[in-house]
Amino acid sequence: MLTFVVIFVILWWLILFLLLPIGIKKQDNVHFGNDPGAPKDPMLKKKFIITTIISFFTTIIIIIVKNEIF
Repeated sequence: MLTFVVIFVILWWLILFLLLPIGIKKQDNVHFGNDPGAPKDPMLKKKFIITTIISFFTTIIIIIVKNEIF
């Protein structure tokens, strides 16, 4: 069980950082004091859900392969 959690957490962060730049659009009108590179809508909730689903299934595949080999 601990192996599952460790693999899941590592994959979750890795996949999150891979998904973060996808679909980012810059702001059209930058107001004084705002960073011009700040995203307009980062869609974090959607990316967290997608990251969790991908990490879960990838972790299951890794655990199955690990148990078959060792």
